[in-house]
Amino acid sequence: MKGRPPKPKHILELTGSRRARDREELGTAPEAAMQPPAWLKPRAKQIFERLVEWLTRMGTLAETDEHVVTRYCVVYVQWEYAAQMLQQQDATYVEVLAPDGSIRFSRATAMATQARECGEQLRHLETVLGLTPADRTRLGYGAVKVVADPVDALFGDSAAS
Repeated sequence: MKGRPPKPKHILELTGSRRARDREELGTAPEAAMQPPAWLKPRAKQIFERLVEWLTRMGTLAETDEHVVTRYCVVYVQWEYAAQMLQQQDATYVEVLAPDGSIRFSRATAMATQARECGEQLRHLETVLGLTPADRTRLGYGAVKVVADPVDALFGDSAAS
């Protein structure tokens, strides 16, 4: 969908918008802790559990998010593997030579291609799940920004009283 992402219902209500009546809620929170599918690899299960914990604390996890979270974990493991393999290689591109020995063209290695494609998929899934600062702001899950006052840090608590 193109354009600005929709504002959450509670933000619309705070601003007094009449569109808040028609806006869907974030979804029903799961009754029990969401468990990873049995077929996931151990590393993907670790990521699943950590991600579910983050989303639960943020208050954005819904029952219907199970497949999105699973897909994120699978793609993350693929991206992680490709990134590790790229760290062991000297080059991310391969030169293809013509029969006369001249360079015909260069192309990305398989691991570079996998890392790039998985990175694009992860970015999209991170947006959907609200895993970046800008996306969390867009979701409007009610986080409170903590501001450290440099005066309080300099003088301690005595300046506040």
